[in-house]
Amino acid sequence: MEALIDDLEHTTIYYRPRNDSEESDGEGGLGNLNRLIVRPPGHSGKAKRGHLCFDAAFECGNLGRADHITELEYDLFIRPDTCRPRSRFWFNFTVENVKQDQRVIFNIVNLGKEYTLFNENMTPIVRSSSRPKWQRLPRRLLFYHRSLVHRGRKILSLAFGFDKDEDIYQFAAAAPYSYSRLQKHLTMWEKRAQTFATRESIAQTTQKRRIDLITIGDLAPKEESKGEIITKGKFNETKKRVVLVLARVHGGEQPASFICQGFLDYIVGSSEKAIALRNGIVIQVVPMLNPDGVFLGNHRSDLIGSDLNRCWNRATSYAHPALIAVNDLIKKIAAEKTMQLDFIIDIHADVSHEGVFVRGNSYDDVYRFERHAVLPKFLGMRVEAWKPELCLYNADSLAAGSARRTLSVGSVDAYTLLASMGGRRLTPMGPYIHYTEDAYLKIGRSLVKALCDYYRHIGVIAPREGVSVQKKESRRRRRRRKRTINERERSPSSSPEKRVLVARVLSPPLPLASPPALRALPLRTAKNATLRGRPRTVHVGEGTLPIITGKAVRTPRLAVVNLSAYIRLRWQHCTIATRALRPERAPVARLTSDEYDTHDSDS
Repeated sequence: MEALIDDLEHTTIYYRPRNDSEESDGEGGLGNLNRLIVRPPGHSGKAKRGHLCFDAAFECGNLGRADHITELEYDLFIRPDTCRPRSRFWFNFTVENVKQDQRVIFNIVNLGKEYTLFNENMTPIVRSSSRPKWQRLPRRLLFYHRSLVHRGRKILSLAFGFDKDEDIYQFAAAAPYSYSRLQKHLTMWEKRAQTFATRESIAQTTQKRRIDLITIGDLAPKEESKGEIITKGKFNETKKRVVLVLARVHGGEQPASFICQGFLDYIVGSSEKAIALRNGIVIQVVPMLNPDGVFLGNHRSDLIGSDLNRCWNRATSYAHPALIAVNDLIKKIAAEKTMQLDFIIDIHADVSHEGVFVRGNSYDDVYRFERHAVLPKFLGMRVEAWKPELCLYNADSLAAGSARRTLSVGSVDAYTLLASMGGRRLTPMGPYIHYTEDAYLKIGRSLVKALCDYYRHIGVIAPREGVSVQKKESRRRRRRRKRTINERERSPSSSPEKRVLVARVLSPPLPLASPPALRALPLRTAKNATLRGRPRTVHVGEGTLPIITGKAVRTPRLAVVNLSAYIRLRWQHCTIATRALRPERAPVARLTSDEYDTHDSDS
């Protein structure tokens, strides 16, 4: 796993290998900050320690502008998506040239949506070069408030204290998952699954990045005799069942790649469900449909500004080669008489809701709709923090170009699987738990188990060996079960002649005088003292582990300083008293109203 973690190296996109694309040099570099040192007004010459250096000109980076307000406060602007100025949520940047115990406040002032999970309990993540593990910022240091200075917009303020001047600190909205990391993972995954899986490139993007297609299982139909009958009394179908999984249509939805990785890692394993699923059906996975948007750090769009999840019904070979390749793949499966495409699962992330849920389609036929809702039922029994109240089945015209609306032709069931970018609650009033990389991988494993449960339910995959097909009788039903004739004959009250009431026995009368005094019993304390004084013998068996004593090793964490006293919350009636008078803000150029437009929809 250490090889998969992106190294925090400042190799900008201008210094990439020559075999990489040339078209992305200017686009990614001109939009993001490239090692910009933000100096105070009037300062010239060499930068001093404490003049922060911002950089986002690397893969998956996003930061368009940084303004110096005071020595304590900086205004940061997210770079909008390429040719799509309304999409602004994903940010990923680094800060260096810091000073020991320096305290700062970062104001992210141009978020594209006002209502996000930052309103609830979601917090950004941070790591440094000496501590590469991502850590969540404490909620008490995060302020999502409406600022009058920024024309009444809602801004995200982060209070942070740097503890090491040699470190390079990286801030992000969620854990990044880059295109390079995917290629490294697929290279290692291909070696493990080379006996039953294939990997191929079905298209190239505008910047000449490959679109991978992974096929797990054999597309050839099973050779079965016509007289073979399954448990339900129907003949086995010779058609091979196919499931298509799509991921990372939007570049800023990083959890989709982690879920897809968990899906691939589990299905290549040696578990009984994984073996049964890959032997019974064919699974085709496209792990990254928008590598250009992922590389550039866009939130929703690709290089030319297209939202790929709204272009399935009007895709062209020049602008959307990935969508055309997937459409051709679906048409090829539909043309084959020996294959049947059952499900299309499009994995996304959501920035406005908690937990995991799906979005499906609605049908006029009641039986068709009931069959469409079966797989989400199995998925809800496997996924932790499943949100059935957020699952929607509609025919919304705003999502006419999405994958679940366009690709659900005939008997194909298409879904959009969404996982929260923030966290979940196991109970409605329970504590808020942030999602980690391992939690997203677990969702991918749960998807494999749900598919295995579904195909076992319909009889495509044989039931597990050693487990009876009949359901076990509940305990209450076993108690109420009617006894057999032999059991009734053995019962003493089974015949009328044996049902005789027992004579009532009266208790003897009480004595006139109290009985003689009994010998005093020893006190319980004395007995306990005797027991405590005895040496306790512990019998150690062969399988018992010895007791290990020692000091626990604590993982180093980033030192975060509470700077709530320095932030003036204008949306409250009261004002927090500051330790020192805040100097006046320098005049800063404001953005236009078009850049503040927030009307954008999820997934």
